[in-house]
Amino acid sequence: MNSRWFLRLTVFAVIATLVAGCGNRINKRDLGADEYFEYAKKKYDDGDYLGAITEFTVITLKFSGNPVVDDAQYYLAESHYKQNEFLIAISEYEKLINDYPQSPYAVLAQFKVGLANYEMSLRPALDQSFTRSAMRKFQEFIEENPGHSLTPEAEKKIMAMREKLASKQLLGATTYRKMGIYDSAVIYYDIILERYYDTAVVAEAMFYRAECLYKLEKYLEAQTGYTAYLERFPEDDHVGDARSRLGEIIDKLDAANEAPESARLDD
Repeated sequence: MNSRWFLRLTVFAVIATLVAGCGNRINKRDLGADEYFEYAKKKYDDGDYLGAITEFTVITLKFSGNPVVDDAQYYLAESHYKQNEFLIAISEYEKLINDYPQSPYAVLAQFKVGLANYEMSLRPALDQSFTRSAMRKFQEFIEENPGHSLTPEAEKKIMAMREKLASKQLLGATTYRKMGIYDSAVIYYDIILERYYDTAVVAEAMFYRAECLYKLEKYLEAQTGYTAYLERFPEDDHVGDARSRLGEIIDKLDAANEAPESARLDD
């Protein structure tokens, strides 16, 4: 245990004794930086986040330049986070990152900026600005801190947000498909297959993309789409429908090939 933390443990014990002996009254004006930090940290640990916000703010202002300030700045941000005040928390985390880049809390604060954006991410049907912001922040965290113990969690969160963005595209595609605007639906399905190829909605996107092409009478493209879907998702719910469509397409193509040349030219 380093001397700094030993000192804090000692100070905390002293404060606990004073509080117990003075009916929870303490003269904050007589507290030094480390003592004040432990006083504020106890409020945080007790779940008194509003009180902790006040006291950590006092520390950052009263003891500017003291080594304890970056600790207070981090827990100030954490207190806002615990209160679900995510935008304020982000501002406080970023202040720590910018003002105290060498702080041992700076890397964790960077992760928490991504997490705060993640918490504000809305359901797929709504605006996804916070979702995209969270993805960027987590990606920056991974790139700037390779091998960090929080990397797997950051990757997990990125994947969850990719699923959400894919679901949003799927909602758009489904709306156009149900309205019979098949060419627009295909555009949305293409976005899913190109950008979100590793998400859970890909099977549905592949099947209904082929369906839209079928409705547009683009039979050769539809045939390719159904075949690719069956090869990749042989156990999916729409497999039977895809096979039936392939049979229909073959019949249509055969009929077109067997039609008199004059009839084909008229088409």
